[in-house]
Amino acid sequence: QVICRAIGNNNTPAPENDARFIAYIVQAAYVNLPVRNLLVLACTKSIQIYEPDGTTHLHIHMLDKTSPNRTESSIYSRGITGFGQNSLCVGNHQGEILLFSIPPKGTNIFLKETIPGHQHGITSLVSNSELLISSDTNGTILIWDNRTMLQKNVIEPMDDSGITSTSIWKNCIAASYANGMIRFFDAGNAQISGSITAHARCINAIDCNEEGLVASVSDDCYVRIWKLSGDAENLQISHECNYHIENSQLVGVKFLHLLRSDIAVSTYDSNEIIVLRA
Repeated sequence: QVICRAIGNNNTPAPENDARFIAYIVQAAYVNLPVRNLLVLACTKSIQIYEPDGTTHLHIHMLDKTSPNRTESSIYSRGITGFGQNSLCVGNHQGEILLFSIPPKGTNIFLKETIPGHQHGITSLVSNSELLISSDTNGTILIWDNRTMLQKNVIEPMDDSGITSTSIWKNCIAASYANGMIRFFDAGNAQISGSITAHARCINAIDCNEEGLVASVSDDCYVRIWKLSGDAENLQISHECNYHIENSQLVGVKFLHLLRSDIAVSTYDSNEIIVLRA
């Protein structure tokens, strides 16, 4: 069990009952880098990094307050991914990507660079061996070269619905939207490859595995599984199955194995994780 604590005055742990310093976890992710594995918590007010079993707290990065020229009023971090040998990226409410350098051992984790790009709060970060994909609450997707951290392309908003989650399969970017849509884009040319009306309400999370299965969860209480085949230039999308979890707002989904269809699902206001096999 990991207890997320903010830092109060004089860099000491904040009192548990002081609302000014309460930090809520927005997202949690395991990041597996060649040099090290980490548990990363994207929180309100901070980013916190632990050893994978949660026993050792390695680093805390406090977030800056919202700049006057930004549109987001709350302070949060969201979007976690790792790439290269030792690079960890986390997005924030100001539309920035925070790039951390991770040592092979010890606690000498430091912020290497703050990369601006989005005009709205970041909602998701995903990466592969070449690219970093970032999305925001306005529905914009930016495609970066993760070796140089230079922007390669931009996918403009398709409508007035924000992006809630992204994943990547081969050269295909999958993006879920608050209006229940999932859209697929070619990572090479930023063109749309396909779209599906996946859910009746807001999609809160999606995930892809290497076999081309896409899992999506929504406020409509459904887990849905989709199958991708071909590639981004000739994408085929088929619906595989549904699973209904009654009276549950589904907020998280993750494939447990890259090549198998076991998935974990989390629900709002519940401490249980539901494991399904598609």
